Amino acid sequence: MNKKIYAGMITFGVAASFWACGSGEILKPDELTDKNALVIAALEDQEPTKLTEMVNLRVLDTLCPECLKGTASSSSRAIPTPKSSSSRNPFVHSSSSSLLIINSATSSSTPPVYESSSSYNPNPVPVYSSSSSANIIIGEDIGTCGPETPTVESGEKVVWVFKNGKDLPGNLMLNSDFTWTTSDANVPTATIGGYKGRIDTVTYAASGKHNASVSVFVKTSGATYNISCTPVQVNGAPITGCKCSAADKKPDVSVGGSWTVTGCTSAGAEITGYEWLGAVGNGPTATQAFTKKNQMAAPVVNVSNNDNTVQPVQCDEVVSVDATDPDYILTEQNTKIELPKGESTLVLDLPSGWHGGANTGTCTLRCDDAGGPVTITVGTQSSKADYSATLSIPVENTMNKSAIVVGLDLAAKCQIAY
Repeated sequence: MNKKIYAGMITFGVAASFWACGSGEILKPDELTDKNALVIAALEDQEPTKLTEMVNLRVLDTLCPECLKGTASSSSRAIPTPKSSSSRNPFVHSSSSSLLIINSATSSSTPPVYESSSSYNPNPVPVYSSSSSANIIIGEDIGTCGPETPTVESGEKVVWVFKNGKDLPGNLMLNSDFTWTTSDANVPTATIGGYKGRIDTVTYAASGKHNASVSVFVKTSGATYNISCTPVQVNGAPITGCKCSAADKKPDVSVGGSWTVTGCTSAGAEITGYEWLGAVGNGPTATQAFTKKNQMAAPVVNVSNNDNTVQPVQCDEVVSVDATDPDYILTEQNTKIELPKGESTLVLDLPSGWHGGANTGTCTLRCDDAGGPVTITVGTQSSKADYSATLSIPVENTMNKSAIVVGLDLAAKCQIAY
């Protein structure tokens, strides 16, 4: 946030005023558009604690290098000494022992802004020299590239973005050329210099998956780096109405999770396929095995049509339970068990015939002693808030270690009643 604030302050100041250099040259604001971007790019690589020390230097060094031609220090004016700290790089000094002073304000109470030379660089590359012909060593982490939005609709612009890595700091990007190759786009190739080159905007006439690459030529070292981008998906006829539902959001490990996609339509095109991620799919359905309780699965299915459209669909989240390893168990009717607030797995193992000799019909799950009105939720059913809330459940689900997930908005004592 601080970086953006300082960059915005600089841009605003440049746009609203003229800059006068030591030679008397006046730079008009409309001539500074590209230079504004350079200043902002340089600042983006810095830590917030460094920015206040660098603002004047960055602006003057970029916009008015003549202004840096100050006079050598003298005993008549004190020069503050930069403090070294682990959170900030000290000033880098060249072979010259004299400091340059920049009088950036007329007030004598304002401390001078200074550095060792006009080649000051707060974000150094691995090799330095006072000679302008020095070699610069760049590591392997140059950067990555990809679409700003992974999936776009037909006719929408695709913005390809290069993100620099640690071995290509902003000051080197400023002195680099970026050649973008987007062979099947409206502009197959484009070379853009400086910081603006990190972005290339194109459109595609055809739907489907499209690739791109960017070649970065670093003028300082003379090296070229080729980077392949992650592809972009340009959709054709839209796919709408899809819903991916779980058969049971709290399945027992003996059953596993299962999902089905329904409702998909595509005007002018046909649904042709389903690609499942996070589950084993077979057309519009998928399953996922569990080995123990409290395992979670929430697969995504990519639905495609014959117009090269791919529509991701998020499925319901399911969490496994285990009837053989219950959180809580009831083996007799009218015996209360205390359940906590939230969801709990309750295993019911009442004897066969407990409900008047028959194993059919419904019985009552009752929860009370909550200290206030409580609501019970089992599956899609919810009770009314009451001091003694009840829900009807099938008798057959109360035997043979059947597991149900009970949700409570307050901790309460629950029982199975006739």
